[in-house]
Amino acid sequence: MKFVIWGANLSGGFLRANVDQAQDAGIEYNEKLATLADHLGVDSILYPIRYVGNIGGTGSNTGQLDPLSIITAIATKTERIHLIAAVLPGFIHPATLAKIGATIDIISKGRFHINLVSGWFKAEQEMFGIEWIKHEERYRRSEEYLKVLKGLWTEDEFQFEGNFYNIQKGTLNPKPLQKPYPPIYQGGNSQESQIIAGTLSDYYFMNGAPLSELKEQIAAVQQYAANHQRYIKFAVAAFVIARPTEEEAQKEYEYILNNADQSAITHFKQRKETKGMWKNATTISDYVANNEGFRTGLIGSYEQVAQRLKELEAIGIEKVLVAFRHPTDELPTFFEHVVPKVNNDILLPNTK
Repeated sequence: MKFVIWGANLSGGFLRANVDQAQDAGIEYNEKLATLADHLGVDSILYPIRYVGNIGGTGSNTGQLDPLSIITAIATKTERIHLIAAVLPGFIHPATLAKIGATIDIISKGRFHINLVSGWFKAEQEMFGIEWIKHEERYRRSEEYLKVLKGLWTEDEFQFEGNFYNIQKGTLNPKPLQKPYPPIYQGGNSQESQIIAGTLSDYYFMNGAPLSELKEQIAAVQQYAANHQRYIKFAVAAFVIARPTEEEAQKEYEYILNNADQSAITHFKQRKETKGMWKNATTISDYVANNEGFRTGLIGSYEQVAQRLKELEAIGIEKVLVAFRHPTDELPTFFEHVVPKVNNDILLPNTK
């Protein structure tokens, strides 16, 4: 099992709750978090994209650092960790991303990945004069986007004619170090997102969910991939509360829920406009943690969390995107007490 963490380029934390949590979105904190993760052996760090607001919707809101820019800086401070930038197609042309991405891949010595986000935040896009198109059209645009991106990364004099993009003998040099191209992640629970993931992406990112729901999504995407003679990998989001005992973990979980930010949750429900994401969210708990992170069930003793991770691995999940209240404090503990119980062959680095 490999682990991905969130970058801290957006202020506000990852809980819609009035509790103490890491909210720093400055470059110094990001460098500290990334170098710690690199040292511990975290596989990847994902930097979300947002032009307005924050993730948790509560507390500090000091702005947003651009993921592509911050990845360039972090690449010079780290050695092993993969760097994933979330990208909104409406804001950046695929040719521009192809050029920037190839450059970052060279700077990072082959560690650049992307997470394509088709977009669900209508007000954010309309604020900047970007036309808001229907759900199905957003995914048709994403499909063309990935075809253009991959084409420019792998071909010379690339040709493409679509409804959204038109490329005439497009050239891009130098190309990325990674072959055939930097890995592509894609999320979304709708059928449209699953089809595109199966046909064009390398990893399908799922919101937090119990095993039964994850199995259904995995089976659907695997079938779409098989229809095109492709193989795809799977990752899931989870908010982690791992403590020495189950009682301690449950006590913290209840404390967070008891302090849920009802205003932020209501605001979030009102502004989301999407057909797939959060479709199974029903309780306050489902909305408190970002990307339905509590639903994955990584709450309990070190042994219980490790057991659930093994269960996720058994159904075909290769990576887990983990979030914590205090990542720089909890990551070392997680890698000391939980990860070895999942990956018995891991040799822990000296974290002192």
